[in-house]
Amino acid sequence: MSASQQQDQIQQQRVFADKCRRLHTYLLSTKSLLQEIGEYNRSKWPVHYPLARIARATQAQQQAAASQASSGLRRTSSMINSDTTLVDSLAPVPLRRSMTTDDFSDTEVGSDELRAGVDPDSVGRLLDPSDLSVLKLDLRLSYHSDSDVMGSLEESSIARLFDERLAQCEIHIDKLIARVTDKSSKILVTGDLNAGKSTLVNALIRNDILPYDQQPCTMLFCEVVDASLNGGLEEVHAIPDMHTYDRNSPSTFVKVNIGDLEDIVMENDEQFQQLKIYTKDNHKDKESLLHNGFVDVALIDSPGLNRDSLKTTQLFARQEEIDVVVFVVNAENHFTLSGQDFLLNAGNEKAHIFIVVNRFDAIRRKDRCERMILDQIRELSPLTYEERNELVHFVSAHEQLADQRNGTSVATSFSNMEKCLRSFTLEQRFKSKLAPAQRYAMNVLFDIQYLAAENVAAATKRIQEINAALRESMPKYENLLQERTETSKQAESMLDSSCLEVRRHTTAHLTNTALHLQDVAEKVSYPGLLSLWSYAENVLLTMVRHLEHEVSECDRFACFTIQQARQELAKFEEARRRLEDTSSSSRQDALANKNSSGIEGISAISDDDTALLKLPAHSSPANMWEGDVSASVTASQIASIGSISNALDTIQLELADFVDLDFSHNWGTLTSISASASLTLFASKPMASNVLTLLKMSSTMGANTARRLMVATAALIGLGSVFYILSDMDATVRRKLSSRVSLMLEEEGFVERHAERLTTETSRAIRPFVWHLQHTFQRMVEAEEHRRADHLRKRHVAQDSQIYFDELRIKAQELTNAVRVVSIDANGC
Repeated sequence: MSASQQQDQIQQQRVFADKCRRLHTYLLSTKSLLQEIGEYNRSKWPVHYPLARIARATQAQQQAAASQASSGLRRTSSMINSDTTLVDSLAPVPLRRSMTTDDFSDTEVGSDELRAGVDPDSVGRLLDPSDLSVLKLDLRLSYHSDSDVMGSLEESSIARLFDERLAQCEIHIDKLIARVTDKSSKILVTGDLNAGKSTLVNALIRNDILPYDQQPCTMLFCEVVDASLNGGLEEVHAIPDMHTYDRNSPSTFVKVNIGDLEDIVMENDEQFQQLKIYTKDNHKDKESLLHNGFVDVALIDSPGLNRDSLKTTQLFARQEEIDVVVFVVNAENHFTLSGQDFLLNAGNEKAHIFIVVNRFDAIRRKDRCERMILDQIRELSPLTYEERNELVHFVSAHEQLADQRNGTSVATSFSNMEKCLRSFTLEQRFKSKLAPAQRYAMNVLFDIQYLAAENVAAATKRIQEINAALRESMPKYENLLQERTETSKQAESMLDSSCLEVRRHTTAHLTNTALHLQDVAEKVSYPGLLSLWSYAENVLLTMVRHLEHEVSECDRFACFTIQQARQELAKFEEARRRLEDTSSSSRQDALANKNSSGIEGISAISDDDTALLKLPAHSSPANMWEGDVSASVTASQIASIGSISNALDTIQLELADFVDLDFSHNWGTLTSISASASLTLFASKPMASNVLTLLKMSSTMGANTARRLMVATAALIGLGSVFYILSDMDATVRRKLSSRVSLMLEEEGFVERHAERLTTETSRAIRPFVWHLQHTFQRMVEAEEHRRADHLRKRHVAQDSQIYFDELRIKAQELTNAVRVVSIDANGC
């Protein structure tokens, strides 16, 4: 090699190392961005996913696939349709396979457009729902490919699925980082069962080391590397655990004789994960793929697709760790469904797939076979089809291996395939090793930009909806506040006026009753002097019963007042219910609060108040407005007979009740009697003449006789007075008992006590209804305030999310531009 060639090679290695370093940095930044989105998705804002548009796009793709069924291809076919049911659920969804790093500049959306918050439906490919690739969720039911569950998933469920997808992307980026930092290159040789993969590997290294047969024989991964990596020793290491393998530590592997290799490969019972085969490449150094002088290359022979679901799943996962995929196609079978799915899955990051069509020598119509296979490749991997001269080769590995044993020259087609594979692996290392990682990172970043734009639009729409809801609810809220204030004032005023009316009526009525007790007693018939005591008892009992009756009358007036007040309050409650029913959201909140707070009636009433109301046991506070109030209130609030006065309960008749020592009253009676007698005496002429005759006689009789006459007259007058007093005893009893009862009632504060009692009980009977009305209004206000506060909180979250996703979109765009720059002068690598 000349000095200039060495210098060019060194320069290429420097450029490649710089690109590796930069891409490694950008991959870490992309991973950090995914972690940031995941944390925001979990804690602040569930990422809005465009379910409806993706569903429409998926349906359109399915219809397009159905229309292309005649071509024999199924772009979205899954391994579920074959026997490998685990592959579809574990393999990533297809991405933009036709896109390369050179294509991004043609479809770039500028940062100005991103900052402007453009409509996601109007910005070309970037904001096309079908462009979601890496972060696209597979929301189809696995047991029925036509069942779409997008519409039935809640936002939280979508957020969890999206979080899982982010975690998968982070894991894959870790694998990409490991591949970018790894200086060696790994080539995975894969394909369908019995496609000739092992034969191809043997032909590539000019060494008949891997067993092969007409039937499938490779049961585990066999990694073939140059023996120089093992000190020049050709050995086979059977590895139970790849994570702990160390060729310098014999405890981590089992040496296998070359002669036993076929048995190990064909009959592995899950004892080993992989075989590490250190061998020599029989090519010349400048033609060798394994021993090339500056890059360590490993050829990995894999079990065939559809061998079993576990092996197929492992193969899908293993290809993510591979730099170059060599897909071997049996020319006799073309691309099977599992092969198509594998290529679509590998196309997530690898725009170029190296395809070898083996056993081409057995095909009679080679031109027709070549045309059909190329048509399939054009559908599966358009970029591979565009470079088909370098990436698609029709060979016969078995024939080539036989020629090598016989020492004949290598066929031109096989030689050309070897040169192209060596060039693709060693000379075009950016395309084979870095471009897949760059492609995957840019796909992720484009998805982030799309989702960021979607979430900016979703947040903007949410803010507009919340603002509209707030504007719409403001008049209702203000009206509710006004109604609450006015109704509360009216209810309190009604309560106060009812209590004042009861107090006024009770005071006036009982005062008048106490002043006219004697008039009530006059209704009792007087049986005579001998039944005077019984008469006094009847008079006293009559006055007490009259007082009880009048107190009951006051109670009934209080009951009537309470009933009237409650009827008026029931009208207020009905108006409140109509106000509540005008808003469906208010009804929903009322139902929600019913179970959470237990408020459906008068929750603020104490046990004493409830007992005071005496509502039936089966009644609920909600129907406390219905029914007759008079019976329940009378039974509960009015004092029982005999307890209207503590003093009257113990009153007893006394002797003084029968003797009136009020001489002024007696003297006045007697004086009136004497005056009336005198007037009567002198009013008639015979009586006047008799008096004159008596005076004439007194002048003629002596002093003693006149004295005796005067004494007799006085005695007569006294006897008459006594007789009068005895005859007026019923009036005395009535007068004395009425005065005594009135005095006792006054001393006891009878009128004031009953006025206070009825006022208090009226207040306690009406107050719960007032409280209920006020409380239900307050509940409505609090529910409305809660809704408004919730709207404000959601608007604040939406505003923060709008800012965050707008900034995220800009950061993703800047990082996309930085990743794109890595591909400049890629051909020189």
